[in-house]
Amino acid sequence: MLKRISGVLLAASMVVACNKNRTEVVEGVKIQFHNHDDKAKKLKDGDIVTFTAKIYNAADSLLQESPADNPARAMIQPKGGMGFKGSFEDGLRLLALGDSATIHVPVDSLAKGGAQLPPFIKKGTDLKYSVKIIKVQSKAEFEKEMADKAAKDKVEAETRKAQIPALIDAFVKKSGVAFKKTASGLLYAISQPGAGASPKAGDVCKCMYKGTFLDGKVFDESKQPVDMPIGQMIPGFNEALTLMKKGGKATFIIPPAIGYGEAAQGPIPGNSVLVFEVEILDFKAGGNPAMGGMGMDEHGHAH
Repeated sequence: MLKRISGVLLAASMVVACNKNRTEVVEGVKIQFHNHDDKAKKLKDGDIVTFTAKIYNAADSLLQESPADNPARAMIQPKGGMGFKGSFEDGLRLLALGDSATIHVPVDSLAKGGAQLPPFIKKGTDLKYSVKIIKVQSKAEFEKEMADKAAKDKVEAETRKAQIPALIDAFVKKSGVAFKKTASGLLYAISQPGAGASPKAGDVCKCMYKGTFLDGKVFDESKQPVDMPIGQMIPGFNEALTLMKKGGKATFIIPPAIGYGEAAQGPIPGNSVLVFEVEILDFKAGGNPAMGGMGMDEHGHAH
């Protein structure tokens, strides 16, 4: 009798699990709920939702990710606002606080809407957005939170600014590396000289790099070689590249005055001192390469 009951319970739990992760079409959206609570706070038009997201192609290769320490935000849009069925935005509005789900968005619909998609995104497939809702706010609540955060960030930035000389000195001393200093305030240490001429303004350097704060926390890192046009990065990084040669490796300390300055940029707080480990694999004259990897746009701002 006990074996029979156990078997029934096991079968029931398997049915629940299958239903929980089943992909279905809801209001024109192809969606797979991984966790959903009917009693949780629902999303409504105009709400600001904070969520983590991972975007996969049809082969389940990870294309993009917003990690838990730097989540994405979006305003909930009216149903059908994107102009086609099955949009990510229409899927997002189906969720509630604490929910996790995978929203399948047709690549063909995105293309018809004018989205520029790379060639490895195949027609006739779906992009899969795996999301978890971690916060829901009204517009007023969100604006108040942002104002409070801006005020707090400003105080912290001013505190960091006063500490910059001492923090840099402590970092250099602890590193045991002999850094040189340029007129702009850039500190550099060449660990591998490289060979040939140095690149100049307008040249495009193919680099590998890692960016950290003085405490060693990584805020950006290349996973593959990245094209860096000298003159289109933050001033300190532009100057740093001109101090290198092909095949060279170096470490640079960039103060905020020649970095991102007093205002926060993405994951970089205001008045942050940045440390970059850089390797130049090659460089060429001029060009207009696609920006990427370093998280900086053509204005030198972090994505």
